[in-house]
Amino acid sequence: MNEGAPIVYHGNGGFEGPGIYMIPGHVERQTPRHYPLEMLQVMGGLGSRGGGSPGHGTPRRWQPRKERQPTKTDNTAFGYDSDDSSLSSNASGSNKSSDKGEGSRDREVGTVSREWRGRGRREQRQRRIAPERYLSAAYPFQVKFTPDDLLNGSKWDTLSQEIWDKFVKSQQTEETFRKKMNLWRYLYITIKSIFPRYGLYVVGSTMSGFGLDSSDMDLCLYVRALADLEPRAHALLHLNYILNYIKSFDPGAELIQAKVPILKFRDERNGLQVDLNCNNVVGIRNTNLLYCYSRMDWRVRPLVAITKLWARAHRINDARRRTLSSYALTLMVLHFLQCGTSPAVLPRAGEAARPRPHNRCTLAELFLQMLKYYAEFPYEQMAVSVRAARRVPVWECRARAALAPHADPSHWKLLCVEEPFDLTNTARSVYDPETFEKIVTTFRESYARLSTGLRLQDAWPQR
Repeated sequence: MNEGAPIVYHGNGGFEGPGIYMIPGHVERQTPRHYPLEMLQVMGGLGSRGGGSPGHGTPRRWQPRKERQPTKTDNTAFGYDSDDSSLSSNASGSNKSSDKGEGSRDREVGTVSREWRGRGRREQRQRRIAPERYLSAAYPFQVKFTPDDLLNGSKWDTLSQEIWDKFVKSQQTEETFRKKMNLWRYLYITIKSIFPRYGLYVVGSTMSGFGLDSSDMDLCLYVRALADLEPRAHALLHLNYILNYIKSFDPGAELIQAKVPILKFRDERNGLQVDLNCNNVVGIRNTNLLYCYSRMDWRVRPLVAITKLWARAHRINDARRRTLSSYALTLMVLHFLQCGTSPAVLPRAGEAARPRPHNRCTLAELFLQMLKYYAEFPYEQMAVSVRAARRVPVWECRARAALAPHADPSHWKLLCVEEPFDLTNTARSVYDPETFEKIVTTFRESYARLSTGLRLQDAWPQR
């Protein structure tokens, strides 16, 4: 996976549609007006009686107003009984302050002293860090109810039910999510105590809604970039700092020096595999995008989940083994739902919501159509693009990469899946012709068997 608010995140306390990044506007607060001393003297001169001319007089001193002595003693100041024992000498019914001190002097001059007592300040609630806000928020991802239109009495019902059952059993549970949030909280507090200027964000399927219970946890370490240091070298520098700390509880932690360096380690206590990158902030943005797509149609998440499980079973879902990453597979499914079926299930990224014809295909039909779409895809000429919701010519992607800094046109080779934000190839790990042919063959053979038997096991590897 290419790191919130936080989670994000980022960071809002709940999961109510973080679909659009918004920068809060600057709100100006009115501050008290400060007058210079000369102005105060002018104001004082205008209000004085026989004491100097306007503009040159001195401010009139305030004198306490003499009042008549009350005939009956009021034992309660302002008729208010304070519950605060620390203030009982000033505003309690005992009126002890009148026995001595200022109270006795006031009686000597014939005045009544009324003491001002302001409201007690509320203790400011300590601001919770992002992991704690997610821990206390409701978890919206775990599906527990079957959609009404899952089955329609057609020949697709059996396959649709099998896909749905497999999705429900494999989806990320609330228990797993809480474990990840607790690990995030622990790492956040500990890393910030050692490196105060570091930021730590959860990205990827954990937050996007496409997580499986067996999915890794993706984290993004954010450090302010240095202008005179190449981004990859900068990332390796800081990940090496963190590596020494991570090895204190996972001696098997390793730093993978890929184009996007990844620090991989395991939380043995909760059985969580963690991938930590540095400054790959595009992961925060695409997590937000995927979250929005996951909420648009109930069929999106089951299709992504079943495609991941299918790819894992065929061993074509591991970027380290020169096959497809889970993120690339997710983008391929979203792209198919944009332009591989008619009418489209999903809109183009960034497109304003507008009424469109509703696609009524079942889960079974969409999964079978998706396998066919990529079994016949013109990989040599076209690239998958969720940003454009269409097939983009590979030559166009290479030409754009040649003009962009830190981009490499050679990454656009055999299988091309465009990243919506930085326009890189998320499938660049597929550079070996033999591995590429295995992926395409898997799509073709799975489609041929599934279209014949219409049972989910037909799409799985045959023993």
